[in-house]
Amino acid sequence: MQAFWRAVLYGAILAVAWVVPAFLTDNVYHPAPLLVGAVVPLGIALAPRPPSRRLRLAGAAAGAGLALAATALLAATGHLDGAPLLPAGGAAAEAVAFSLAGAVAGLALGLARRR
Repeated sequence: MQAFWRAVLYGAILAVAWVVPAFLTDNVYHPAPLLVGAVVPLGIALAPRPPSRRLRLAGAAAGAGLALAATALLAATGHLDGAPLLPAGGAAAEAVAFSLAGAVAGLALGLARRR
């Protein structure tokens, strides 16, 4: 279980590294939710002992949760207003999509890792 909390800490650090500059500069950092969503399941997959499938799924959920929480904070404070990369929706919708895509990609890469 220690690997889970370590990976969540990595995700939280990365989320703070996304939120603080967004507050200071009013820029939209497009790849940040993708990275925050993916770092937790990847951190669990890279643990010294092979994690269970349940722990890997919990990591993907935690990564998505962290990225979505940061997205909600930035959207609620108006720091996620900007031009989106995706053709539909705004920057907030893009951040939600990238958060979920990052969690799924991190889970898929973590499950593909063989011990």
